[in-house]
Amino acid sequence: MEQHGQIASPFHFGTQEVILFEFAGDHYEIGFNQGMQFKEAMAGFFRAMQGSEAFAVSRPSLFPGRAYSGYRARRAISELAPDIQTHYPNQKRKIDGMAKGSGLAESLFYLAASEELSPDGMSYRLGACTALGVAPERFVMNEPAVIKNYDGPLEYQPFYVTQHSRPDEGLENASVSIAGLAGCHDGMNRHGLVLSCNFASGTDLPKVMVPTSILVQEALERCRTTEEAVGFLERSRRGSGALILVADAEGALASVELSPNFSGVRAPENGVVINTNHYRSSELKPYDIPRNAYYTNRNVRALRGLRIHESSELRYERVELLLTELEMVSARDLVGIFGDHGEGGRGSENTICRHGGYYWTTCSMMFLPASRRMLVTYGNPCNSTYTEFREPFSSMEAAEE
Repeated sequence: MEQHGQIASPFHFGTQEVILFEFAGDHYEIGFNQGMQFKEAMAGFFRAMQGSEAFAVSRPSLFPGRAYSGYRARRAISELAPDIQTHYPNQKRKIDGMAKGSGLAESLFYLAASEELSPDGMSYRLGACTALGVAPERFVMNEPAVIKNYDGPLEYQPFYVTQHSRPDEGLENASVSIAGLAGCHDGMNRHGLVLSCNFASGTDLPKVMVPTSILVQEALERCRTTEEAVGFLERSRRGSGALILVADAEGALASVELSPNFSGVRAPENGVVINTNHYRSSELKPYDIPRNAYYTNRNVRALRGLRIHESSELRYERVELLLTELEMVSARDLVGIFGDHGEGGRGSENTICRHGGYYWTTCSMMFLPASRRMLVTYGNPCNSTYTEFREPFSSMEAAEE
Protein backbone atom coordinates (compact mmCIF):
# COMPACT_ATOMS: atom_id res chain seq x y z
CA MET A 1 0.00 0.00 0.00
CA GLU A 2 1.49 3.32 -1.13
CA GLN A 3 0.67 6.94 -0.30
CA HIS A 4 1.03 9.83 -2.75
CA GLY A 5 0.13 13.49 -2.83
CA GLN A 6 1.03 16.55 -4.91
CA ILE A 7 0.00 20.18 -4.47
CA ALA A 8 -1.33 21.74 -7.66
CA SER A 9 0.50 25.04 -8.14
CA PRO A 10 -2.42 26.99 -9.72
CA PHE A 11 -4.79 26.20 -6.86
CA HIS A 12 -3.14 27.38 -3.63
CA PHE A 13 -5.86 28.53 -1.22
CA GLY A 14 -4.54 27.23 2.12
CA THR A 15 -2.15 24.61 3.47
CA GLN A 16 -3.82 21.21 3.92
CA GLU A 17 -2.62 18.31 1.74
CA VAL A 18 -4.64 15.23 0.82
CA ILE A 19 -2.99 11.80 0.81
CA LEU A 20 -3.80 9.20 -1.86
CA PHE A 21 -3.88 5.69 -0.40
CA GLU A 22 -3.38 2.80 -2.83
CA PHE A 23 -4.75 -0.73 -2.72
CA ALA A 24 -4.67 -3.74 -5.06
CA GLY A 25 -5.97 -7.30 -5.10
CA ASP A 26 -9.35 -8.97 -5.10
CA HIS A 27 -12.23 -7.12 -3.47
CA TYR A 28 -11.86 -8.93 -0.15
CA GLU A 29 -8.14 -8.16 -0.06
CA ILE A 30 -8.71 -4.48 -0.90
CA GLY A 31 -11.33 -4.27 1.84
CA PHE A 32 -9.10 -6.07 4.33
CA ASN A 33 -6.19 -3.70 3.68
CA GLN A 34 -8.52 -0.69 3.89
CA GLY A 35 -9.75 -2.04 7.23
CA MET A 36 -6.21 -2.29 8.57
CA GLN A 37 -5.17 1.12 7.19
CA PHE A 38 -8.30 3.04 8.22
CA LYS A 39 -9.26 1.17 11.40
CA GLU A 40 -9.10 4.24 13.65
CA ALA A 41 -10.90 6.43 11.12
CA MET A 42 -13.63 3.82 10.65
CA ALA A 43 -14.15 3.49 14.40
CA GLY A 44 -14.22 7.27 14.75
CA PHE A 45 -16.75 7.66 11.95
CA PHE A 46 -19.03 5.00 13.44
CA ARG A 47 -18.88 6.72 16.85
CA ALA A 48 -19.60 10.12 15.31
CA MET A 49 -22.51 8.73 13.31
CA GLN A 50 -24.13 7.01 16.30
CA GLY A 51 -23.54 10.07 18.48
CA SER A 52 -24.89 12.57 15.97
CA GLU A 53 -28.04 14.63 16.38
CA ALA A 54 -29.35 13.19 13.10
CA PHE A 55 -29.10 9.66 14.50
CA ALA A 56 -30.66 10.71 17.79
CA VAL A 57 -33.74 12.36 16.26
CA SER A 58 -34.64 9.12 14.48
CA ARG A 59 -34.77 7.26 17.82
CA PRO A 60 -38.20 6.70 19.41
CA SER A 61 -38.37 8.56 22.72
CA LEU A 62 -38.75 5.41 24.86
CA PHE A 63 -35.94 3.52 23.10
CA PRO A 64 -32.61 3.66 25.05
CA GLY A 65 -29.74 5.02 22.96
CA ARG A 66 -27.39 2.04 23.09
CA ALA A 67 -30.19 -0.42 22.50
CA TYR A 68 -31.38 1.66 19.55
CA SER A 69 -27.92 1.63 17.96
CA GLY A 70 -27.80 -2.14 18.26
CA TYR A 71 -31.29 -2.47 16.82
CA ARG A 72 -30.47 -0.20 13.86
CA ALA A 73 -27.24 -2.09 13.14
CA ARG A 74 -28.97 -5.48 13.20
CA ARG A 75 -31.76 -4.17 11.01
CA ALA A 76 -29.25 -2.69 8.54
CA ILE A 77 -27.31 -5.91 8.06
CA SER A 78 -30.50 -7.95 7.65
CA GLU A 79 -31.92 -5.53 5.08
CA LEU A 80 -28.84 -4.48 3.09
CA ALA A 81 -26.49 -7.48 3.11
CA PRO A 82 -28.74 -9.87 1.12
CA ASP A 83 -29.49 -7.26 -1.58
CA ILE A 84 -25.85 -6.18 -1.94
CA GLN A 85 -24.79 -9.82 -2.12
CA THR A 86 -27.41 -10.56 -4.79
CA HIS A 87 -26.85 -7.55 -7.03
CA TYR A 88 -23.29 -6.34 -6.32
CA PRO A 89 -21.38 -9.26 -4.76
CA ASN A 90 -17.95 -7.68 -5.22
CA GLN A 91 -18.91 -4.86 -2.85
CA LYS A 92 -20.26 -7.42 -0.36
CA ARG A 93 -16.85 -9.10 -0.40
CA LYS A 94 -15.18 -5.74 0.14
CA ILE A 95 -17.35 -5.10 3.21
CA ASP A 96 -16.45 -8.57 4.52
CA GLY A 97 -12.77 -7.67 4.15
CA MET A 98 -13.17 -4.25 5.76
CA ALA A 99 -14.80 -5.77 8.81
CA LYS A 100 -12.17 -8.49 9.12
CA GLY A 101 -9.22 -6.16 8.55
CA SER A 102 -10.44 -3.56 11.03
CA GLY A 103 -11.74 -5.98 13.64
CA LEU A 104 -14.96 -3.93 13.83
CA ALA A 105 -18.45 -5.40 13.82
CA GLU A 106 -19.71 -6.11 10.31
CA SER A 107 -23.11 -4.67 11.18
CA LEU A 108 -21.54 -1.21 11.67
CA PHE A 109 -20.56 -1.05 8.00
CA TYR A 110 -24.14 -1.76 6.97
CA LEU A 111 -25.42 0.75 9.51
CA ALA A 112 -23.21 3.41 7.90
CA ALA A 113 -24.42 2.43 4.42
CA SER A 114 -28.04 2.52 5.57
CA GLU A 115 -27.72 6.22 6.45
CA GLU A 116 -27.98 6.92 2.70
CA LEU A 117 -31.50 5.52 2.84
CA SER A 118 -34.22 7.65 4.46
CA PRO A 119 -35.26 5.85 7.69
CA ASP A 120 -38.91 4.83 7.31
CA GLY A 121 -39.10 7.11 4.26
CA MET A 122 -39.80 10.18 6.38
CA SER A 123 -36.75 11.77 8.01
CA TYR A 124 -35.42 13.61 4.94
CA ARG A 125 -32.20 15.57 5.40
CA LEU A 126 -32.05 16.73 1.80
CA GLY A 127 -29.95 19.70 0.89
CA ALA A 128 -26.34 18.63 0.39
CA CYS A 129 -23.84 19.06 -2.45
CA THR A 130 -23.45 21.06 -5.65
CA ALA A 131 -21.89 19.69 -8.85
CA LEU A 132 -21.10 21.10 -12.29
CA GLY A 133 -19.95 19.47 -15.50
CA VAL A 134 -18.50 21.60 -18.30
CA ALA A 135 -18.24 20.36 -21.88
CA PRO A 136 -14.96 20.85 -23.82
CA GLU A 137 -16.42 23.65 -25.95
CA ARG A 138 -17.00 25.79 -22.81
CA PHE A 139 -13.75 24.92 -21.00
CA VAL A 140 -10.54 26.81 -21.86
CA MET A 141 -8.45 23.63 -21.66
CA ASN A 142 -10.63 22.07 -24.41
CA GLU A 143 -11.51 19.02 -22.35
CA PRO A 144 -14.43 18.20 -20.05
CA ALA A 145 -14.32 19.25 -16.40
CA VAL A 146 -16.32 18.23 -13.35
CA ILE A 147 -16.30 20.03 -10.00
CA LYS A 148 -18.24 19.08 -6.89
CA ASN A 149 -18.71 20.48 -3.38
CA TYR A 150 -19.49 17.70 -0.92
CA ASP A 151 -21.59 19.17 1.88
CA GLY A 152 -22.12 17.43 5.19
CA PRO A 153 -21.90 17.73 8.97
CA LEU A 154 -18.50 18.97 10.14
CA GLU A 155 -18.06 16.06 12.55
CA TYR A 156 -17.57 13.65 9.61
CA GLN A 157 -14.78 15.61 7.94
CA PRO A 158 -11.86 13.94 9.79
CA PHE A 159 -12.85 10.58 8.31
CA TYR A 160 -12.63 11.37 4.58
CA VAL A 161 -10.26 9.24 2.53
CA THR A 162 -8.93 9.48 -1.02
CA GLN A 163 -7.93 6.15 -2.50
CA HIS A 164 -6.67 4.47 -5.65
CA SER A 165 -7.86 0.89 -6.13
CA ARG A 166 -6.74 -1.69 -8.66
CA PRO A 167 -9.15 -4.62 -8.27
CA ASP A 168 -8.37 -7.98 -9.84
CA GLU A 169 -11.93 -7.98 -11.18
CA GLY A 170 -12.87 -4.54 -12.46
CA LEU A 171 -11.38 -1.28 -13.69
CA GLU A 172 -8.74 0.66 -11.82
CA ASN A 173 -10.23 3.73 -10.14
CA ALA A 174 -9.52 6.66 -7.81
CA SER A 175 -12.21 7.92 -5.48
CA VAL A 176 -13.07 10.13 -2.51
CA SER A 177 -15.15 8.56 0.22
CA ILE A 178 -15.63 8.21 3.97
CA ALA A 179 -13.74 5.54 5.89
CA GLY A 180 -16.23 2.77 6.59
CA LEU A 181 -18.07 2.94 3.26
CA ALA A 182 -17.40 0.24 0.68
CA GLY A 183 -18.62 2.52 -2.09
CA CYS A 184 -17.94 6.15 -2.94
CA HIS A 185 -19.82 9.22 -4.14
CA ASP A 186 -17.15 10.67 -6.42
CA GLY A 187 -14.42 9.14 -8.51
CA MET A 188 -12.67 8.57 -11.84
CA ASN A 189 -11.44 5.38 -13.47
CA ARG A 190 -8.46 4.65 -15.68
CA HIS A 191 -10.46 5.31 -18.85
CA GLY A 192 -11.30 8.84 -17.67
CA LEU A 193 -14.90 8.10 -16.73
CA VAL A 194 -16.03 10.40 -13.88
CA LEU A 195 -19.09 9.96 -11.65
CA SER A 196 -20.16 12.52 -9.05
CA CYS A 197 -23.22 11.88 -6.89
CA ASN A 198 -25.58 14.34 -5.17
CA PHE A 199 -28.31 13.09 -2.86
CA ALA A 200 -31.98 13.37 -3.83
CA SER A 201 -35.06 11.74 -2.35
CA GLY A 202 -37.77 10.12 -4.42
CA THR A 203 -41.14 9.60 -2.77
CA ASP A 204 -41.53 6.10 -4.23
CA LEU A 205 -40.69 3.23 -1.89
CA PRO A 206 -37.67 1.00 -2.59
CA LYS A 207 -37.89 -2.68 -3.47
CA VAL A 208 -34.22 -3.31 -2.70
CA MET A 209 -31.93 -1.77 -0.08
CA VAL A 210 -28.76 -0.80 -1.92
CA PRO A 211 -27.16 2.62 -1.25
CA THR A 212 -26.14 4.86 -4.14
CA SER A 213 -22.47 4.84 -3.12
CA ILE A 214 -22.38 1.14 -4.07
CA LEU A 215 -23.75 2.00 -7.54
CA VAL A 216 -21.11 4.69 -8.11
CA GLN A 217 -18.31 2.31 -7.15
CA GLU A 218 -19.70 -0.45 -9.37
CA ALA A 219 -20.03 1.92 -12.33
CA LEU A 220 -16.41 3.03 -11.94
CA GLU A 221 -15.32 -0.61 -11.96
CA ARG A 222 -17.54 -1.67 -14.91
CA CYS A 223 -17.95 1.24 -17.35
CA ARG A 224 -15.65 3.11 -19.73
CA THR A 225 -17.89 5.78 -21.26
CA THR A 226 -20.75 8.05 -20.29
CA GLU A 227 -23.10 6.01 -22.47
CA GLU A 228 -22.17 2.78 -20.66
CA ALA A 229 -22.48 4.40 -17.21
CA VAL A 230 -25.88 5.95 -17.99
CA GLY A 231 -27.20 2.55 -19.10
CA PHE A 232 -25.79 0.85 -16.02
CA LEU A 233 -27.28 3.41 -13.64
CA GLU A 234 -30.70 3.31 -15.27
CA ARG A 235 -30.78 -0.50 -14.97
CA SER A 236 -29.37 -0.52 -11.43
CA ARG A 237 -31.15 -1.92 -8.39
CA ARG A 238 -31.14 0.69 -5.62
CA GLY A 239 -32.88 1.87 -2.48
CA SER A 240 -32.30 5.62 -2.59
CA GLY A 241 -32.45 8.65 -4.85
CA ALA A 242 -29.59 10.55 -6.44
CA LEU A 243 -28.44 12.94 -9.15
CA ILE A 244 -25.30 11.48 -10.69
CA LEU A 245 -23.20 13.63 -12.99
CA VAL A 246 -21.36 11.49 -15.53
CA ALA A 247 -18.51 12.60 -17.82
CA ASP A 248 -15.96 10.77 -19.94
CA ALA A 249 -12.64 11.52 -21.59
CA GLU A 250 -14.29 12.18 -24.96
CA GLY A 251 -16.40 14.98 -23.50
CA ALA A 252 -19.81 13.29 -23.20
CA LEU A 253 -21.77 14.69 -20.23
CA ALA A 254 -25.07 13.68 -18.64
CA SER A 255 -26.98 13.89 -15.37
CA VAL A 256 -28.69 10.65 -14.37
CA GLU A 257 -31.61 11.29 -12.02
CA LEU A 258 -32.60 8.31 -9.90
CA SER A 259 -35.34 7.45 -7.44
CA PRO A 260 -35.63 3.91 -6.05
CA ASN A 261 -37.69 2.78 -9.06
CA PHE A 262 -37.50 5.45 -11.77
CA SER A 263 -34.85 7.27 -13.77
CA GLY A 264 -34.40 10.21 -16.11
CA VAL A 265 -31.44 11.65 -18.00
CA ARG A 266 -30.59 15.30 -18.61
CA ALA A 267 -28.24 16.42 -21.38
CA PRO A 268 -26.04 19.54 -21.13
CA GLU A 269 -27.60 22.95 -21.71
CA ASN A 270 -25.25 25.56 -23.19
CA GLY A 271 -22.36 23.19 -22.58
CA VAL A 272 -22.95 22.63 -18.86
CA VAL A 273 -24.79 20.27 -16.51
CA ILE A 274 -25.68 21.48 -13.00
CA ASN A 275 -26.78 19.24 -10.14
CA THR A 276 -27.93 20.25 -6.69
CA ASN A 277 -30.59 18.19 -4.89
CA HIS A 278 -33.92 18.51 -6.69
CA TYR A 279 -35.07 16.63 -9.77
CA ARG A 280 -35.34 18.54 -13.05
CA SER A 281 -36.10 15.81 -15.61
CA SER A 282 -39.72 15.29 -16.65
CA GLU A 283 -39.48 11.62 -15.66
CA LEU A 284 -38.46 12.30 -12.04
CA LYS A 285 -40.26 15.54 -11.14
CA PRO A 286 -43.47 13.66 -10.24
CA TYR A 287 -41.56 11.63 -7.64
CA ASP A 288 -39.72 14.53 -6.00
CA ILE A 289 -40.45 15.88 -2.52
CA PRO A 290 -43.13 18.58 -2.96
CA ARG A 291 -41.72 22.08 -3.43
CA ASN A 292 -43.82 23.37 -0.51
CA ALA A 293 -42.57 20.72 1.95
CA TYR A 294 -40.77 21.89 5.11
CA TYR A 295 -38.43 20.20 7.57
CA THR A 296 -40.32 19.17 10.70
CA ASN A 297 -39.37 18.50 14.31
CA ARG A 298 -38.39 14.98 13.26
CA ASN A 299 -35.20 16.49 11.91
CA VAL A 300 -32.09 18.23 13.25
CA ARG A 301 -32.67 21.57 14.99
CA ALA A 302 -30.76 23.65 12.43
CA LEU A 303 -33.08 22.56 9.61
CA ARG A 304 -36.47 22.68 11.34
CA GLY A 305 -38.91 25.06 9.73
CA LEU A 306 -36.84 25.51 6.55
CA ARG A 307 -38.33 24.69 3.17
CA ILE A 308 -36.67 21.45 2.05
CA HIS A 309 -35.84 22.56 -1.51
CA GLU A 310 -34.90 26.16 -0.69
CA SER A 311 -31.14 25.66 -0.53
CA SER A 312 -31.08 23.35 -3.55
CA GLU A 313 -32.99 25.82 -5.73
CA LEU A 314 -30.94 28.84 -4.65
CA ARG A 315 -27.62 27.08 -5.22
CA TYR A 316 -28.73 25.90 -8.67
CA GLU A 317 -29.83 29.41 -9.65
CA ARG A 318 -26.60 30.94 -8.37
CA VAL A 319 -24.43 28.58 -10.43
CA GLU A 320 -26.56 29.41 -13.49
CA LEU A 321 -26.14 33.13 -12.87
CA LEU A 322 -22.37 32.99 -12.42
CA LEU A 323 -21.99 30.93 -15.60
CA THR A 324 -23.94 33.47 -17.67
CA GLU A 325 -21.14 35.94 -16.98
CA LEU A 326 -18.56 33.60 -18.57
CA GLU A 327 -18.41 32.71 -22.25
CA MET A 328 -15.53 30.32 -21.59
CA VAL A 329 -14.74 28.76 -18.23
CA SER A 330 -11.29 28.18 -16.70
CA ALA A 331 -10.24 26.01 -13.79
CA ARG A 332 -9.79 29.13 -11.69
CA ASP A 333 -13.32 30.21 -12.62
CA LEU A 334 -14.63 26.86 -11.37
CA VAL A 335 -12.84 27.26 -8.04
CA GLY A 336 -14.24 30.79 -7.77
CA ILE A 337 -17.81 29.65 -8.49
CA PHE A 338 -17.59 26.82 -5.98
CA GLY A 339 -16.10 29.13 -3.37
CA ASP A 340 -18.93 31.64 -3.91
CA HIS A 341 -20.77 33.15 -0.92
CA GLY A 342 -23.58 34.84 -2.84
CA GLU A 343 -24.40 38.52 -3.36
CA GLY A 344 -23.85 39.28 0.30
CA GLY A 345 -20.40 37.69 0.35
CA ARG A 346 -21.13 35.66 3.46
CA GLY A 347 -21.37 31.87 3.40
CA SER A 348 -24.61 30.36 4.62
CA GLU A 349 -26.89 27.33 4.33
CA ASN A 350 -27.92 28.55 0.87
CA THR A 351 -24.58 29.43 -0.73
CA ILE A 352 -22.61 27.21 -3.12
CA CYS A 353 -19.73 27.19 -0.64
CA ARG A 354 -21.74 26.13 2.41
CA HIS A 355 -21.27 27.54 5.90
CA GLY A 356 -24.59 26.51 7.39
CA GLY A 357 -26.04 25.54 10.69
CA TYR A 358 -26.01 21.88 9.70
CA TYR A 359 -24.42 21.54 6.24
CA TRP A 360 -20.89 22.72 5.49
CA THR A 361 -18.79 22.20 2.39
CA THR A 362 -16.41 19.72 3.96
CA CYS A 363 -14.75 18.50 0.77
CA SER A 364 -14.38 19.75 -2.80
CA MET A 365 -13.15 17.89 -5.88
CA MET A 366 -12.30 18.68 -9.48
CA PHE A 367 -11.84 16.06 -12.19
CA LEU A 368 -10.31 16.56 -15.65
CA PRO A 369 -11.07 13.21 -17.30
CA ALA A 370 -9.19 13.62 -20.60
CA SER A 371 -5.89 14.43 -18.85
CA ARG A 372 -6.68 12.10 -15.89
CA ARG A 373 -6.21 14.82 -13.28
CA MET A 374 -7.96 14.83 -9.91
CA LEU A 375 -7.88 17.67 -7.37
CA VAL A 376 -9.20 17.28 -3.83
CA THR A 377 -9.47 19.43 -0.73
CA TYR A 378 -10.96 18.53 2.64
CA GLY A 379 -12.46 21.92 3.34
CA ASN A 380 -14.28 24.92 1.90
CA PRO A 381 -13.02 26.01 -1.55
CA CYS A 382 -12.98 29.61 -0.28
CA ASN A 383 -10.00 28.98 2.00
CA SER A 384 -8.46 25.57 1.21
CA THR A 385 -5.69 23.98 -0.82
CA TYR A 386 -6.55 21.61 -3.64
CA THR A 387 -4.12 18.71 -3.76
CA GLU A 388 -3.62 17.57 -7.34
CA PHE A 389 -3.03 14.02 -8.50
CA ARG A 390 -1.73 13.91 -12.06
CA GLU A 391 -2.31 10.53 -13.71
CA PRO A 392 -2.93 8.79 -10.33
CA PHE A 393 -3.26 5.48 -12.17
CA SER A 394 0.45 5.40 -13.05
CA SER A 395 1.72 5.76 -9.45
CA MET A 396 1.07 2.19 -8.36
CA GLU A 397 2.68 0.76 -11.48
CA ALA A 398 5.75 2.97 -10.92
CA ALA A 399 6.01 1.80 -7.31
CA GLU A 400 6.00 -1.84 -8.43
CA GLU A 401 8.72 -1.44 -11.08
